[in-house]
Amino acid sequence: MLQTITYLKRISISVTIITFFLFVGTGTCTDVFAQVQSNDDHAARIQTLNAIQKANDHYYERNYTEAIKAYQALLKTELTQTQKDSMRLMLGQSYAKLGEDVEARRIFKEIIDEDPDGSYATQAVHQLSNLYRQRYQYKEAIVLCKQIMKQHPNSSAAAVAAYLTAYYEYIEGKHEDAMASYKYFLDNFPNSIYRSSAISSLVRLYTQNERHAEAEKLITERMKLNPTDTTLLEELANLYQQQGKHQQALELYKNVLEKNPANTAIRRKLGSLYIELGNKEKAIAEWKKLVAGAPDRDQQLGAIYLSHKMYTEAVKAFQEAIKINPQYGYLYIQLAAAYKIQGDIEKAAAIYLDGLQNVGPSSSQRESIWEAMLEIYQGDRQKPLREKLIAQYQKAHQAVPQNLNNVLTLGELFFYAGQLDEALKTFTKLHRYYSTSIDLTLERFASVLERNQNPSAIEFYKTLLQLSRDRRIITSTQYNLAKLYQNAEQWTEAANILKELNKNRTASIDSQFLLAQIQLHGLHNPKAAQMTLQPLFAQRLIGNQFMEAQLILGECHLLLKRYTLARQVLTPIVESSTRLSATARKLIGDSYFFATEFDSAVAEYRKAIRLSKSDKLTNDALERIVLIQDNTDYFTIPLTDYANALQFHLTGNTEAAITQCEDTISLYPKSLIIDDVWMLLGSIYRSQNAYDDALHSYRQIVAQEGPLAAAALTQIAEIYQKKQDFSNAADAYTTLLTTYPDNSIVPHARQQLDKITKLMKHSELNSP
Repeated sequence: MLQTITYLKRISISVTIITFFLFVGTGTCTDVFAQVQSNDDHAARIQTLNAIQKANDHYYERNYTEAIKAYQALLKTELTQTQKDSMRLMLGQSYAKLGEDVEARRIFKEIIDEDPDGSYATQAVHQLSNLYRQRYQYKEAIVLCKQIMKQHPNSSAAAVAAYLTAYYEYIEGKHEDAMASYKYFLDNFPNSIYRSSAISSLVRLYTQNERHAEAEKLITERMKLNPTDTTLLEELANLYQQQGKHQQALELYKNVLEKNPANTAIRRKLGSLYIELGNKEKAIAEWKKLVAGAPDRDQQLGAIYLSHKMYTEAVKAFQEAIKINPQYGYLYIQLAAAYKIQGDIEKAAAIYLDGLQNVGPSSSQRESIWEAMLEIYQGDRQKPLREKLIAQYQKAHQAVPQNLNNVLTLGELFFYAGQLDEALKTFTKLHRYYSTSIDLTLERFASVLERNQNPSAIEFYKTLLQLSRDRRIITSTQYNLAKLYQNAEQWTEAANILKELNKNRTASIDSQFLLAQIQLHGLHNPKAAQMTLQPLFAQRLIGNQFMEAQLILGECHLLLKRYTLARQVLTPIVESSTRLSATARKLIGDSYFFATEFDSAVAEYRKAIRLSKSDKLTNDALERIVLIQDNTDYFTIPLTDYANALQFHLTGNTEAAITQCEDTISLYPKSLIIDDVWMLLGSIYRSQNAYDDALHSYRQIVAQEGPLAAAALTQIAEIYQKKQDFSNAADAYTTLLTTYPDNSIVPHARQQLDKITKLMKHSELNSP
């Protein structure tokens, strides 16, 4: 965008200067008219450029539907040919991103057919074949490329198509075809920019298929055409080396270095060749030339030695590098790797710990060292090593209690050993002396636990909140803690923390949105959510934020039975064609559902499905359609009762929701919707932590062995997981897997069963 603005400014200045001289030079009315006309043209150009930039912004922001509309509108206006071609290419790519391959293919084909020698045609060939490649349809891509070659022989488009034909044949494993196609490409399109790549690929294919003579012939023929091409010399040297013709390879490498002594890749290979020949001294001499003058020469040498399994030399080089730069953590990782590869685990651990001592509290460096160290530190086999290191640093801590490095390392040892309480105690003791470093450490470990979905993340964030005096850290911690409480369905705790942000005037728009969502979906209090939203409308919200606020407000209205008002708020969002359109359309469907206007609800849900790019939203709308269409018995009275019960539940009127469900079950025990009512009743009890009542409700569904039985078993298993009754949770998942093996929920059940099994094994290992 900045480049476009600068360009427009230059146009403006140029046009102004030209207009000035024309006017002064003649002073005629005709020239005045020309000036006005020029200004009009200039304004039109600016308007066009702005429109193009806006269309491109839609594409790069992944608003592909909006981009398509913008490109189509622009293509109906006066544009240069270059602008048209560029725009059509972007239009085709937008269709491709939306999965509308038919339209994308049509546009790319038009670009190719109109000017097969144009630069946009070659790009279109790539994009057209890519539609097949990204679906691994290489055979179809090959057919397409051959059609382009036949239709536009000797063109730029044909050159790209010929190269891609060989490439796709190579990927398909059709080596003979690929070799023939690469040869055809090189013979017919000698000036193509893909020539070097094609030669390398063909040489590689010849070599893989042990057709060394043909590979050598290809390279030597090309060298005659371009004797200064050191890439070809390198290819030939590689070929000789692979065949064991070391002396010939050696001469070629030396030849390349004579012509280009700065070629580091060749010097590195020459050193490797000397190693193959058993001449370590010459290899080292070449590598030392390679790194001569580099500030990190010892580090580079160490890496080269390590890659050639020269561990003694690698250790010495990394030790020298550490002397020069003792605070660079990567050097300790490499040095430890040299010991680890040789099986000296204790020495490797000692090097990692030296690194932790020397890099200081820098979180990024410590994290990278620990990432490498965990390979030897974690696991049951390494338990003695962990205990030894912890004991070592406990003694060091007792000797010097305020030493930052010792305590940081001890806390980290506890953390990675899974002794999280001890880690927290250790960091808490040190906080009064080194608050900044410990703040950052606690923040880092809390985020690691959060990423790993470990419930102890809450305790780490709470400790950080108690200890820190840094306003930025406190604010971000409160927000993160609120999200964790939300995930744990601890709605009141989440809301209280976010209200604290509001009280301290540190709440962001995101945190206020989160509070409104929690009040709406967790606490089932749409009135409170609406009150949270109200101040936001007085602020300057950007487009998406404003629509998100309107979306939540619309949902509040529909749950409070203000159906017409809800639709008035949601309709502009639907018409905006943004990512929120489908959600708004689905909520409009809900407004009709809760108003018991079921036909209108179905119509809106179907529209939402057509708009949706979200599997969850699509599934929710489909489930609601099925619920309506499958439960028309008893004049839809039980369906109406279900809608009323659901609305009671979502507005926090729990007693009324339970009573409505129980009355429906009692009055219409044979109704088709009974399993859905039991499912809803289970959800209501679960939201109140009344787990025994929830289990009873779900078991009624399982006993009927109906379509919802698998979902009910999943709910039963999740309740047992929440209660940490892993044995019963495992039984429920096992029953689901054996009874309903074809159900779509099976992959999730398997994943959870694996997780539970690991937890049970871990619990057994740690039990006294």
